[in-house]
Amino acid sequence: MASRFLDGQLSQNASYANSITVAATTTPALFGTLGLDISNAGTNRTNVHFSATVTLATVLAVLGTAEITIVRNGSVLVYSGTTTTPATLLTEVSFTVSGVDFNVPTTPNFVTYQAFIAVTGIGVSVNRVGPESFQAIAYASP
Repeated sequence: MASRFLDGQLSQNASYANSITVAATTTPALFGTLGLDISNAGTNRTNVHFSATVTLATVLAVLGTAEITIVRNGSVLVYSGTTTTPATLLTEVSFTVSGVDFNVPTTPNFVTYQAFIAVTGIGVSVNRVGPESFQAIAYASP
């Protein structure tokens, strides 16, 4: 038996390349929030599939890392992924992650997800330039 679609949402902070210029920080910065109605899951196992994309531009030629984290209901870390930021002056890189939050509790029957981005490195000078998006789909498994 196939999984049953429950809900899907998209949070799009910046739709186009170079549509924003926001300094990336070492403190995780929120770039996407969405909520999913899972009230029709019943007693079936609920899984949430998600993906997130952030585009970064280096202002100075420094080597660092970027980390996207996904949090459920404001406090439950469900995913984190890292990549190296380019050590080349004025270079852009799109960073995309995808994953699944397995066996999501169905109480409460509305869950929120948030996506954050943080960068680290010596003398980090990286901007978020867009696009930035975060999407999730909830399924009830048989």
